[in-house]
Amino acid sequence: MSNSIIKQEFRPQFFSWVIFLLPALAITTRPGVGIIEILILLATIYYAVPLWKQRKEFFGSTKFIVLAFSFNLAAATASLLSDKFVVSGIDNPLRQLLATAAIGIIIFTRPKAEWFWHGLMIGTIGAACIAMYQRFGLHMVRAEGAYMAIMFGDIAMAMGLMALASVRHYSKTKWAALPYIAFLSGVLASLLSGTRGGWPAILFCLIPLYFYRPAALDRKSLLAALMGAALLTGAFFIPKVGVSERVAAVSTEIDQYMRGNANSSIGSRLEMWKGAWNLFVENPITGVGRKNFHQGLNALIARGEIDPSVGIYRHAHNEMLHALATQGMIGGSALLLLYVAPLLFFLRGIRRNDQGQPYAIAGLLVVLSFIYFGQTQVLFSHHIGSAFYALTVSVLAGVCASIQREYGIPPSSK
Repeated sequence: MSNSIIKQEFRPQFFSWVIFLLPALAITTRPGVGIIEILILLATIYYAVPLWKQRKEFFGSTKFIVLAFSFNLAAATASLLSDKFVVSGIDNPLRQLLATAAIGIIIFTRPKAEWFWHGLMIGTIGAACIAMYQRFGLHMVRAEGAYMAIMFGDIAMAMGLMALASVRHYSKTKWAALPYIAFLSGVLASLLSGTRGGWPAILFCLIPLYFYRPAALDRKSLLAALMGAALLTGAFFIPKVGVSERVAAVSTEIDQYMRGNANSSIGSRLEMWKGAWNLFVENPITGVGRKNFHQGLNALIARGEIDPSVGIYRHAHNEMLHALATQGMIGGSALLLLYVAPLLFFLRGIRRNDQGQPYAIAGLLVVLSFIYFGQTQVLFSHHIGSAFYALTVSVLAGVCASIQREYGIPPSSK
């Protein structure tokens, strides 16, 4: 067998493993997303010449996604240059931009796209197993996976929702129940993490599942989503799970905040949001600087504008407010583009109703999930959140674009 034939067979096989390992390892192992980033970087270097020569062909339909991540990096760099440049300040935006190379690599190597679903099944079920072991075996208060409770719970929920998009792939096989099991596993992992801010995402993400059900899903998918909501509701009545305590604490903490006590989970968030908004109002164009949120909060504390209890925090626990506070309208615009560009791309992919539609639905669900999770957390300040979003969006966009080329759809098609 000649070297050229070996290379042709190796390329799709290698990247099939990459798109399999992304969801399989993301939250079940700590170095998971880092391994995927390294593999994509090496592949980018190896395929640099063909990727550059055929950049319009490979990135034509996804150019706005690439531009969105490029603008985000430019905004982060400008924020640091205007104050005090620290390389670590652009680490996540730079990694996100590099992740978009996966789009061109997938189109060039044509891996087995269905391997993404297999990895997603392993990742969600694995997350549930880890969560159960940590909560009931190690008696941890909240399951954290390999990271922290909020990030673990939010990403597990997003992966569970994405699993419903794989129903078409498994429907006529003996594994037809697997997507539903994976979905409920993601919900369970999130439940045991105690990440209450992510639980309503089930209802939020039912919208695309409902509207695109006739073409890509079936009634069982909606039923599974309702079962997930029922699982969360039922867990409220099981004291050992701890859901009732987390939910009951909401009204208590809000009441305490209204009485002037901000020293609670919700109270701290409300006070940080107030502080972030004040910082944005004072610096509406550029914000206080990408690395200066902590100092900005403490300056407000010194002036008596917010409660001293939030002086320890380094982000606003709200993605948009944090972007506005640290990078002003420039940062807010960059964040908005990170959401809107892939959202529009995946919506177009869903409407085509081709073989790429399930992957487009999965992409839409991960974007919607991150928008919702971003109301109570700054996921892009954490490596796992930032990397998972960029890698998953890029991989799914690459799969959709590759299928479009296979069907002969022009790259610029809308």
